[in-house]
Amino acid sequence: MSENTGSFSIVKAFLLGAICGAGAALLLAPQSGEETRRKLGQKKDDARKALKETSEHLAKKGHEVIDESKKTIDSLKGEMGKLYDEGKKSIGSIRGEISKLVEEGKSTVKQTIKEELSALEEELSDKKRKSGKQKA
Repeated sequence: MSENTGSFSIVKAFLLGAICGAGAALLLAPQSGEETRRKLGQKKDDARKALKETSEHLAKKGHEVIDESKKTIDSLKGEMGKLYDEGKKSIGSIRGEISKLVEEGKSTVKQTIKEELSALEEELSDKKRKSGKQKA
């Protein structure tokens, strides 16, 4: 970006110099009006040529910057796609692990409840037997 600004400054400086030089030539020149007009025409042509060359250079640089930006954007899109796919895969894996842990937790809770119920039923049976023996 600074290269483009520098080129633009060079063109401005050149044009300003050409205009000042032409003005000074008109005021200070000991030559005839025809000679002065010829020299001014030459200076104008030189300035036009320099402006055209600089414009072409700036346009070329602009296209290079655009092309490079497109490549960078495409590269970033590819990287973002990879990251998205990896994230999706990781989430799927984590989801599977969580489901597995939830199922294991359910099984453990069910088993614990069954064991506790069995223990309570056994304790209740023991109490009923003891209470039946005491009555008899």
